Amino acid sequence: MELLRIQFTGWTATPRMPFILSGNAICLPVPTYSLLLGLIGCCLGRVVDYKEINIGFQYCFDSTAFDIETRQRLIFDKTSRRIKQHHKGSDAYPREFHINPRLTLWLNRVDWKEIFLNPIGTPGLGRSQDLLKIVSVETVNVVPVGEGEITGTMIPFRTDLKTPGQLVQLAEAYYEKEDVGTGRIPVKSRIFLALRPETPVKLQFRSLFREESGRAFYLHDWK
Repeated sequence: MELLRIQFTGWTATPRMPFILSGNAICLPVPTYSLLLGLIGCCLGRVVDYKEINIGFQYCFDSTAFDIETRQRLIFDKTSRRIKQHHKGSDAYPREFHINPRLTLWLNRVDWKEIFLNPIGTPGLGRSQDLLKIVSVETVNVVPVGEGEITGTMIPFRTDLKTPGQLVQLAEAYYEKEDVGTGRIPVKSRIFLALRPETPVKLQFRSLFREESGRAFYLHDWK
């Protein structure tokens, strides 16, 4: 089986923890699949539907830090059915971010190789200033395996898993409305287990694959 492998590096990344709206903005240990769909769509220059693609990834970073950032408050206006500026205006708050992130993506779209070699938009991981550099774009051969050691990724939670990680409930993807400013709709919501980059785990799980070099990863297919 052939997959497309893209490797990214950057100075900062902000895979934000969902549903935290007050106090410090903190990060998940790894990005979400909806965030990765947005990154891929930026390279393609269009919205990517989750049905188009299966995604595997491995993520790591050196450390975390905090900064003060201005936030533009928004609100959904029920009359116009659009997003607009909140009447309270902007404010400043502490925000956590990752330093020196590295991201590897495996995609079942080898036909997109030329697009990643010449991306339409500049990829980022979180905020508009969290820019990434594409280090390499390669086609690799992988084989399915029943067991493997994986790290720095996100897998659907199962009650029989005895694996360390961070539980988080989130939307896997979003449906973008056609008109700008009208918002988006979550497609699916489920509980995931975020596997920290510094803690490799060996487990038996569906959709595990291994490169010829020996590196294993989970390929998410939205089933």
